[in-house]
Amino acid sequence: MAPNGKPMLSFEPLHPTFGAECVGVDFSKPLTEETIVEIRTGMAKYGVLVFRATDLDDARHEAFARNFGEPDTSAVNPTAAKKHRLAPHMELTDAGNLDREGNLVSRDSLRYQITLGNGQFHVDCSYNARRAGYSILRAHELPPPGTCGGTAFADTRTAYHDLDSGIQQDIKDVILWHSILHSRQAAAPNCEIINMLDAADLPMSRHKLVQLHEPSGRMNLYIASHAYSIQGKSKAESQPLIQRLLAHASQEKYVFRVDWQNNGDVVMWDNTCVMHKACGGPFQGQYVRDMRRATIYDSSSTAYGLNTFWSRALESMRVIVTAIVFGKVRLVKVFWQLWGTEL
Repeated sequence: MAPNGKPMLSFEPLHPTFGAECVGVDFSKPLTEETIVEIRTGMAKYGVLVFRATDLDDARHEAFARNFGEPDTSAVNPTAAKKHRLAPHMELTDAGNLDREGNLVSRDSLRYQITLGNGQFHVDCSYNARRAGYSILRAHELPPPGTCGGTAFADTRTAYHDLDSGIQQDIKDVILWHSILHSRQAAAPNCEIINMLDAADLPMSRHKLVQLHEPSGRMNLYIASHAYSIQGKSKAESQPLIQRLLAHASQEKYVFRVDWQNNGDVVMWDNTCVMHKACGGPFQGQYVRDMRRATIYDSSSTAYGLNTFWSRALESMRVIVTAIVFGKVRLVKVFWQLWGTEL
């Protein structure tokens, strides 16, 4: 609050039910406690906040993110940490279209095929033992105007609210298995390397489909393209309901798009109440689009869903050891690449 008791920040709505542009943050110095509280309040209400032309660099991007919780570095490929393009900034995920040498990623590369999954509506890291809370994406270098491609968001709180009461009752106890491989295979059905794996053989996470969004007190539909199956049912039995709910939550009336305008633009969203997806554009394969993301672990009472850290860690080790024993070294490499390129 300002000395006169009025809020220091203003929020300009971008959609009738969610999303706002936040004005008034001084990014040239550390945030005050009052500013942090106002941003958190804005996030609870809007789910997505846009900050224009922040002039943040990598170090200050990390520092800004730490104001909101514990950094999630799980998306930084542990086998390639020394080659991380953004090193030493290991709290940032490389969400751009450059390889480690700074060249445009080829459309023929495995990385490009894996990142096609980002074009489906999803939430970050729902397949991990502890899910993501806030994601904070920054435009480091944008392609020419009109070529950039935006980021679309879907309001899953309002989508749940609008469901028929009978459907709400039917799904109130549904538990979903989330798999990154499932969403990657759906987006790249012709990629032989990705599709030589079976999602059922790799670690997954479990989360309730219907959850309380604790910051706002509203109920939320925790759905994503990572949703593989319903607990107790096969994938084939589960997908019709999952796809109906995804289609419902991604209707035009629940969606708005952020267009990236300036280097330094930042978009911050809460993965526990919105979905997002990357929108393609003419930049692909032609221009640099260098995007960098900080991710903050969810700190709510449902952050771990029905998972435990050690159960996921042991399951991951089982996959790796089995692959090595049976000579499937290539599987190990793909396994780590899948976990290291979720953008």
